[in-house]
Order: sequence, then structure tokens, then C-alpha cells
Amino acid sequence: MAWKSTPFSPTREQTRIAQSDAARILIEANAGVGKTTTLCMRALWMVEQGADPSRMVMLTYTAPGSEAIHRTLKKHGASAALRKSIRVGTFDEFCTARLLRVENVDVKRLARPEEVKPFVLAAIAQAREECEAAFPGEFSLGSTGESAVESLLDDFERIKGTLAPQRQWGTSRLTPSSAAETGFDYTTLAIFQAHERLRRVDVGPDGEQVRFRYVGDPTYDLACMLVADDPAFTHDNHPLRIGALHGLFVDEFHDMSWAMATVLRGLMEMHPDARFTGVGDVDQVIHAASGAESYFLRGGFELEFGHAERMLLTQAQRFGRAIAEPLQHFAGKPYPWHPGRDSRIAAIPLNDALELALHIQTLLQTRKLEQPKSHNSELAVLLRHPNAALDLEYELLNRGIDYETAGFTAYMSRPEVLFVRMILAAAVGSDSAFTETSLLEAKQATWEFIGGYLPLEGAADPQTASKIRNTPVEIFQSHMIRDLLGSTARQHGARCVLAAMDIASDGGIDRLLPTLKALCMRDLARHVFVNAEAVRDAQDSVMGLGRMVRRNQFNSIDELLRTIRMQEERMQGWTPQERIVLSTIGRAKGLEFDHVIIPGVNRGEFDGDDEDERHLFYVAVSRARRVVELVHRPGAASIYVPAHLRPGA
Repeated sequence: MAWKSTPFSPTREQTRIAQSDAARILIEANAGVGKTTTLCMRALWMVEQGADPSRMVMLTYTAPGSEAIHRTLKKHGASAALRKSIRVGTFDEFCTARLLRVENVDVKRLARPEEVKPFVLAAIAQAREECEAAFPGEFSLGSTGESAVESLLDDFERIKGTLAPQRQWGTSRLTPSSAAETGFDYTTLAIFQAHERLRRVDVGPDGEQVRFRYVGDPTYDLACMLVADDPAFTHDNHPLRIGALHGLFVDEFHDMSWAMATVLRGLMEMHPDARFTGVGDVDQVIHAASGAESYFLRGGFELEFGHAERMLLTQAQRFGRAIAEPLQHFAGKPYPWHPGRDSRIAAIPLNDALELALHIQTLLQTRKLEQPKSHNSELAVLLRHPNAALDLEYELLNRGIDYETAGFTAYMSRPEVLFVRMILAAAVGSDSAFTETSLLEAKQATWEFIGGYLPLEGAADPQTASKIRNTPVEIFQSHMIRDLLGSTARQHGARCVLAAMDIASDGGIDRLLPTLKALCMRDLARHVFVNAEAVRDAQDSVMGLGRMVRRNQFNSIDELLRTIRMQEERMQGWTPQERIVLSTIGRAKGLEFDHVIIPGVNRGEFDGDDEDERHLFYVAVSRARRVVELVHRPGAASIYVPAHLRPGA
């Protein structure tokens, strides 16, 4: 077999799976057990048994997942020609190719949210007008939506993944009550529907043509096409007709969504003789991410796809006994460990972000001495929620520790923090609180929070938007902010901002906390963000500024602003290998690091029987190869901390 030419020695579990005669296999795997390796082993074994590699399709959810398949095939002996023959890619890539068969048009792919932003903003304006006409007062977004685009795109991705509107009420009219059935709020769904209309263009009697596709759109579009009452294809140009198919493989099956499942089911029905192998870990399903559901790894597989032989993959390859045993107890499933891996798990009682930053500083110094060739990027701090990062970010920057963020924006660049920085700068007359880049973003955020939707005959005022962008900072702070406050329809918010500016105007650092309280950030954020989580994040970020001030000796508000700007400037020019990683747990799924730190593993904060919480913790711990550190407040360790590591054990 191909992998015999490499030093790799497969486990008995891997060999049994790879050489199984079963027509359909669903592998239930643990984290860090070599899922991708096992999938590739089976593909190579099938080739040796006579399968045509050009008749094989290997699909994943993420691009890193498909890259891992390419690397693994090469590592285990597959020739360049063989690797090129097998069709490997994400569901989105596969669906893009299949849609081309029907549409005969190479639709433009947009990869960055900045490219989609104009369409989302146009959809907000369109949805606002339509909703006010149909259901007055139900549209909850009170601004142009500039600051809400990122969270809206996240919501769109989940709507597309779950196929929630199609599954709940099909082509029925969207109403506030029908929206509630889907689990999404009315405003979000109204904007999504407007965005979908904008994503298509009428080309006359032949129907519509897709203008562009963003993340998740190819899979969503093909899924919708497959379930349509009047499909846009015939028997001859069916998008899933790809000739004889010998093998169909799906990695990251725990990320399966309804849209992906719809495509996969169609593919399996179209090619019933193709051997199928899927692999996933039911404990790595994080439900909020893109519509992934554990349903498909559990009983839902048989209901949606038919019978498959279920096989287990439990032998850890990534880490040793010290990490595998707690995971075995936590997940309630067998977890044999790798005998050659030296791993360690520890519980670290720390009071706050300052102590954690000092701990990280010591770790980096020790790593430099003991492992001089190692990179700082091998150390990751995995956060349950992005708002937990602000305090730590500030302390790391103060100590010259470079970091990169994944799954959230650096604290000084978040819209709510940019807004507060601008309000403080205007109050104390500081015209040097921003870099050139952040100044424009801060002006935009200020417009949003004060009342960015300034009505002018029923539409947003484009002249105001242009004026805000082009006005010099001195004029913006001294005149335009007050002009905006005077013209906004949100007078309660305007009074809060004016009161806050008045409190901060003497510049004393002791006035900062009363200023932040007077802003009433939660009320302001409700008009800027659609979902409740984003509103909470905004409030938490601003309160984080208050905590930061309480722990540091600033002489004035102006000094605080200058310090934040210097930290912002300092982040430029860092090299990736020298940055530690600050990531949400969800964004780290599928990755691995030498050393993982998980802060906030506190009683009542990160524990309990909630399935999503348990999955987050499981994913976080299983990212480590060598060391896991569970950070908790002294005397407040979560039940997730292994019993033998808790104080007094």
C-alpha cells in the first residue's frame, strides 16, 4: 500500500477502516486521531484495488481541510499524477464547478467582506423601506448598518447553511411571526432576502443570473436549485451528473449543514454505486457556526442518506495520556492515547488579565531558552468569547508581546471602541488620537452610534456621508459631532452622548468611568447592531476600557488616548511567526498548536451541561499537542477542570 513507503505506521483502527469492504462507512472519530490520514488511506487502498482516482471526489467544509488532504496524500506516497487526478476541494468549490454546468457563466467570486459590503448596505436600505411599508415599527436596525455588516454576514452564512426559511415556510411571505419560526429575527431575514434579490439580476425572458457569490453561496445556491419545485436544469444537464463515480469522501463531517447535506444527498442518489466514506467528531459540532448540526453524525445520517456501517476511530495521534484521559472522561467515550507523545495539562489560578499576560511573558522567555527554534505562533490563547480579549490585548501590548487575532477584531479597532475614542477625543480636544486609517473608521463609527440613518425624504443622506468622510478631524470633533447630535432622530441617545462629553471635558482620568456609564452603550448599540450578542459585545468592550483604566496609572484621558494610538501603531509590521495567537475557540477548530491556554474556565462562567459549552471546551483542549493550561480565578475552578487539578484535590 502507498503509505508503507513512509515511516508512518497506521493503527489497527485505521487499517480496518481503510481496507473495509463496506459500500458506505461513517467514521465516528475523536479529536486528534488522524481523521484526514485515515480518509486518505482508504482512498489510496481503493486505488490499489482498481478504483480510478479521476472518479473520486473528496470534500471538506474548509479550505485548510482540503489543503490537509493534499498534504496527507503526498506525505503517504501518492504520486503527483494521482493527487492531481482526485477531485479534492471544499463543498463551495465543488458546487461552483457544478453550477457552471447549468448556468454556463463563470460567476464572480467575492472573498472579502469589504467586497460584499456595498450590497449588504443596499439591502439594508431596501429592506428598511419595504418593512416600514408592510410592518411599521418592526425593522429594528436604526442606522445605515455600516458597523453591522460583519455580524449580518455571519448571520447570512448561518441562514444559508441551515436553509431555515426554505425548511420552515418555503415560499410563504416573510412576516415577524413567520420569522420567529426560523430562529432568526425579522430584521435579519428581511435584509437577507433583500440581499439575495440584489445578488441576482434579471436577464429577461430567460430568468435571473447570479451577479456574484460569497462564502457559502455556491453550496446554498445549488441546494436551493436541487430542492426547487421548478428546477433550472434538465435531466441532461443535471449539475450532479459527473459520470461514473467510484469513491466519495467527506472530511469534517461534523461541520455538515443542511445546505451541504442537500448537495451530498443528491450526489449519493445520483451515484448509488459509489463507495462513500465520511468522518467526523460529534463533540466538535459547534452549532452556531455556519449551521453545522450533530444531527447528521447521529441518527440523522440514516434518515437523510441511508444505511452506512459505523466505525470508530479513537486512538489519539496528536497528544499523549495527560490530555487524552481528561478528554475521555469529559466526552464519555474511549480515548486511547499516543504512547510516544509527552503531554501535560495544568490548572493555573490567576486573578486577571495582567497576571495572565505576565504568565505568557514568562512562557515565551522559557520557550526561547528551551526551544530556540520554536515560533511564538505555536502558543495560542483560545477564548470562549471575543469580549474576553480586550483586557488581555492591552496588557500584552504593554509588555511588547506581539499577537494576532482570529475570529474577532483587535480591541482598539472595534466600532464601539472607535466611537468611544472619538467622543473622548472631542471632549478633551485631542486631534492626535487616531492613525490615518483608524480616523476614517472612527468617524464612520461615530456617525453610526449617534444616529447614522439621517432621514432625507425617506432615504439616507449621501451628502452627510461624504461630508463625514472628508471633514478634517478638528472640524469633525469641534462642530460635526454636535451637528449630528442635533439632527439625529434618536434624541435620547444624543442626550446620553452630550452628557458623557460634558463629564469627560475636564480631561481627568477619574472622569472616564462616569463618562462610560453616561453613554448608555447598550441603548446606543441596539440601533447599530441587529443581533443581541453583538449588542452585548459592544457594551462589554466599553466596560473593558473602564477595567483597563482601573488597573493602570493614567494621568489624563488624553494620555489614555495617546497610549491606545501607540498600541495601534505598534501592531503594524509584526511577522506572523513571532505573534502568539488570540483566537475564538470556534475559529481554532481544525487547527493545532504546541501550547494552548484557555482562560476563563471559571465556575458559573464556562461549565455546566449545555451542549454548546461542552463542545467548545472539548474543541479547545483537543487543539494542543503538548501543553494545555486551564486558567481560572483562584477558588472558582469550573467543573470542566479535571478533578485532580482543582485546588484541594
